Amino acid sequence: MHSELALNYAIKLATLTKAHVTIVHVIETLLAAGAAAAGNRDALTTQTQREIQDLLARIAPGMNDSRLGISIAVGEPSEQILRHIDDCQADLVVMGTQGLEGAKRFVFGSTTERVLRESRVPVLAVPPPQET
Repeated sequence: MHSELALNYAIKLATLTKAHVTIVHVIETLLAAGAAAAGNRDALTTQTQREIQDLLARIAPGMNDSRLGISIAVGEPSEQILRHIDDCQADLVVMGTQGLEGAKRFVFGSTTERVLRESRVPVLAVPPPQET
């Protein structure tokens, strides 16, 4: 998963610089609305939080919890990421890219592209691993 690769880079950078890492996961509005309509909105957030914690336990078992944060937001991903950059006064954003091209990129947009364009801080965009 390309997000996991980006998280690995973020953790390595944070370890080298003794920085804080906040993982931002954005739940799309329609998914959150569907979960709320089914009476599962809190379950969706709880499950997402649990999966992120499991991922961290697997790839960063020695990372100090005081240097890690998790933020789960609902909305349009690029808007939520940009808002979070300002809210937490981030110095750097590390994010995975999906590598959309052509018509898919035009139709669906690019979260990474918008964050790159509008972020007030540097953005390290980590592409998905190339298939061999």
